[in-house]
Amino acid sequence: MMDGPTPANTIRELENQINYLEVYDKQTRLLVAEYPLQGIDVSDLKKMLGIDENAEIYGYDLLPAQASNLTRHINGSFTTDTSYEYQVGFYRE
Repeated sequence: MMDGPTPANTIRELENQINYLEVYDKQTRLLVAEYPLQGIDVSDLKKMLGIDENAEIYGYDLLPAQASNLTRHINGSFTTDTSYEYQVGFYRE
């Protein structure tokens, strides 16, 4: 018998810890896209955004420039547009 998490549990745990850049339509306030942020953990993301590391936070509004700074953590292309609002969604188990 193996000690520790199974590979499936490990993958599920990692999926539960991914944070997202969320894009909302300014007119309808509906979520229109979300981009998983890769290669950055919650602690580093909070530091990058100037959020207290001990703060319990689930969403954080971003300026377009802040959203653009996250492009290196998005797999694929991303550009900001003035017709959208941006937020980081913090997700964990």
